[in-house]
Amino acid sequence: MKIEEQTLFFTGGTSGIGMLAVTDLAAKGARIIVACRSEAKGEALRAYYEEKFPNGKGRIETVQCDLASFASIASACSEIKSKYDTLDVIFHNAGIMNFNRKTTVDGIEETLQVNLLAPVLISHLLVGLIDQSPAARLIFTSSGLHQGAIDFDDLEFEKRKFSSFKVYRQSKLGVILLCRLLAKQLADQNIGVYNVHPGVLRTDLGRDAGWFSRFVFRMMGKPPELGARKLVYMVETPKDKLVSGEYYADRVVTKITNESYDLDVASKLLETAKQYLSNYIAEPSLIFNANEKPV
Repeated sequence: MKIEEQTLFFTGGTSGIGMLAVTDLAAKGARIIVACRSEAKGEALRAYYEEKFPNGKGRIETVQCDLASFASIASACSEIKSKYDTLDVIFHNAGIMNFNRKTTVDGIEETLQVNLLAPVLISHLLVGLIDQSPAARLIFTSSGLHQGAIDFDDLEFEKRKFSSFKVYRQSKLGVILLCRLLAKQLADQNIGVYNVHPGVLRTDLGRDAGWFSRFVFRMMGKPPELGARKLVYMVETPKDKLVSGEYYADRVVTKITNESYDLDVASKLLETAKQYLSNYIAEPSLIFNANEKPV
């Protein structure tokens, strides 16, 4: 399916590698709906696109959506479903790393909610729009920082000392696990599910994570344009050239930690997410129905 025929929903598209990927894809003809926390961010994104790609073939549209609020996510997804009959790609690119422990309006540790629970809720609410598309895929921006394990007894770091890296690593490991599980669950619907690691980049990810983290990102990071190209690759590449459920680094399937392949942990994590999201998942979907079947 040609890129100019596709409609994407994209989180984390108003800055950094997300903005670069969104504008590149739109310039090639895609219609992209970008989640924005504010209208100002949406206007800035469109202005950047129009300035950089005055002859761009595609369109960038925005929907107000704060990933730190389940109600905001539900409202945004409802708006999208009222305007569009189909989507081709749902790209979960947004991610945060907090230096201090913060909670959302839903009373949940913010990194867990934004990096892990928000993508699950969006996937649940919008998966029905992509299941008829030949290009149907869920893409998750992952990270090389995913070592460790899922601590189900203290997912929100209420009992332990808060560590920005440990919290971030746990959230990204969770994303990788859920990607592998959802790939199996959605295989019959021909929906591809992929993780993409954009690399260590000079971005604003560590802006709240202290001077040392900012120093590491700046000194070791590569240009954000390189990361953006990896995101674009996951959209442009035909599904028969990709392996659903896998972790892509430098455009190839990459073997990572043993913990990231444990589907029993992945199933437990999805069930835990279901409990967090119970007030927003009254209607069944391919995401949670399939979870009731053995893997």
